[in-house]
Amino acid sequence: MLGKKALNFLITDTNRRKLRRHLKDRAKNKMIRQVSRDGESHLEDILHICLKHIAPLTTPLAMISQIPCSGGSLLNRLFDGHSKIHAYPGALISENTTINSWPPIDLAQKPEDWLKIFSNHFDLKTFRTGFRPVEKGGHRIPHMFLPVLQERIFLKYLASLATIKTRDVFDAWMTACFGAWLNYQNHGYDKKFVTALAPGLAMPSENADNFFEIYPEGRFIALVRDPAQWFVAVSGLEPKTYGDIEWTMNLWKESVRTVMKTLKKFDDRVCFIKFENLIDRTESVMRHLVEFLGISYQDILLEPTFNGIPIQPANGQKTDDSDAKRQSFTESKTLDEDQRVLIEKMTIADYQSALQHVVAF
Repeated sequence: MLGKKALNFLITDTNRRKLRRHLKDRAKNKMIRQVSRDGESHLEDILHICLKHIAPLTTPLAMISQIPCSGGSLLNRLFDGHSKIHAYPGALISENTTINSWPPIDLAQKPEDWLKIFSNHFDLKTFRTGFRPVEKGGHRIPHMFLPVLQERIFLKYLASLATIKTRDVFDAWMTACFGAWLNYQNHGYDKKFVTALAPGLAMPSENADNFFEIYPEGRFIALVRDPAQWFVAVSGLEPKTYGDIEWTMNLWKESVRTVMKTLKKFDDRVCFIKFENLIDRTESVMRHLVEFLGISYQDILLEPTFNGIPIQPANGQKTDDSDAKRQSFTESKTLDEDQRVLIEKMTIADYQSALQHVVAF
């Protein structure tokens, strides 16, 4: 049977032991034991149990958006353990995709059509593959996600509604994504937001319009990083893409200008944070952001986690009050004088404008 083969691969004896250590949800732990007796796993049994208990996820999105290497991944990992938040595990829209916009949902189409559109626009990479800490030798965190279950939850949730609005289609996607994540630790019916990372989503500006049309109660968190330090980081990480200094700095300028337009238009629904403050004033930043989201402060916000498990944040970024630690990944010593002059010439006006609008700490 295909179901047995698929789940035998997913739930080996070793994986089953790992899951018991990390799975806090007793109901799901019991379910996994029941359908994994004698080393066999039955896909249809798992699907039946999960489809019988669909937990609708209708909370608004708090979108985290910035150009790559600006702290968005770290910020979403800091949100991960908060009791009032579902943190989308990876990037909602990948920074590498050629599709960098909201899915165009036509309510005249069928749910199967919407599922295909979402699958093309929204990134499921981390849901499907799990999360591996970035430190050398880091082991992938135990992770169980069934794409077939995600598809069935999406379709069943929409079939249960008497009428369907555009927001319902987006809620169905989030309900399905978290519902098909079998060892997810942070379930609950009193969540206030789903936080999700969308690198570059602020560009073009109509994305913000589409976002707030779907989520009028949503929030938008943008980050800006010192342009010289950002160029060193991003060009070092992806030299083929970001090695052209003029093209790359024009991208930085476009991002900042778009955020400024979004801030001006949507005002109190937008929060603009300086990357360096996230690193060396983490607690102050997180206290401000939970107030922005209307939720309480919790100490877990100071520790980046994946599914509640402590991790090293992306790109080696550490939340630490030590200037030495911050300088270890933000300093721009590798820039020569000509590069420094060019970057300052190209970005000084936009950067000074941005600094006037970021939250002061």
